[in-house]
Amino acid sequence: MPDLLSKGVGEHNFSMFKISLALLLMILFLAGRVSAAVDGGGAPGAESLDIVTRVVGEVGPRVVTSREVALSEAIAQVLSGLPLGKDKSVIKPADPTFAGQVVRVLDEWTVFLEAADIDARNADKAEVAKWQKSVQEQWKGVPSWEKLEPSSAEVKEAIERKLAAQAFERLKVDASLVNISDQEAQQYYKKNRLRFGGLPYENFKDNIKAALAKSQTERRLLEWRAVLRRKYRVRNYLGA
Repeated sequence: MPDLLSKGVGEHNFSMFKISLALLLMILFLAGRVSAAVDGGGAPGAESLDIVTRVVGEVGPRVVTSREVALSEAIAQVLSGLPLGKDKSVIKPADPTFAGQVVRVLDEWTVFLEAADIDARNADKAEVAKWQKSVQEQWKGVPSWEKLEPSSAEVKEAIERKLAAQAFERLKVDASLVNISDQEAQQYYKKNRLRFGGLPYENFKDNIKAALAKSQTERRLLEWRAVLRRKYRVRNYLGA
C-alpha cells in the first residue's frame, strides 16, 4: 500500500512539473515574440502584436517603457502646435531619434516630481481638455497610434504632466531673472573685441548682456537637470 501511495504521489508531482515546464516555455516564447516585435526582427507575424513594449529607463520607483516614450513623443508633436503632416506616424524604438526621446521623457518625469515637492504641478483643466481633444482628433485613425491603444485617462495624465513640467521649467530657466552686470559685459567685449569690428562697446552692450544671460540660463538648466537625475536616481537603459 505505501508503495502504491508513493507511486501515485510521484506521478502527480511529475505531472505538475510537466505543466509548470509547459507554462514556463510558453511565457518565454511570448516574451521572445514581444522582444522581437520591439526590435523589428524575430518570428513572422510578430509585428502584428497590438502593444509591444520594453523597459527603457527608470525614475526612482517609476518604470518608463518604450510605449510610454512613443505616446509622449506623439502628444508632444501636437502640443508643439506644428502640423503633423500627411505621413504622420508614432516613433518606433528603431528610429535614430528614439534614444533622445527617452532622455526627454526621463527628464520630464524628474521636473514633474520636483514640481510636486512645492505643489506647483497643477495644470489648467481647460487647457488640458483642449489639448486632449486635439491629440485625439489629430491622431485618430493613424495605425501606429491605434496600435498603442492609449486610453483617454492615459492621454490626459501625459498632457497634465507635460504642461506642469514645462511651466515649472520655464520658471527655473527664465533668462529675465539672470542679471548680467556692465563689468561682465565689458569683459566679454574686451576679450572678443575683434568680433565687433572695433566699434564702441555701447553699440553692443544690450546684445552682449542678452547673449550672456541666455548662455548662463542654458548652463543652469543643464546643471539643474543633472541634479534632478541624481536626486531621482534616473537610469537610462539605452545609454543615451
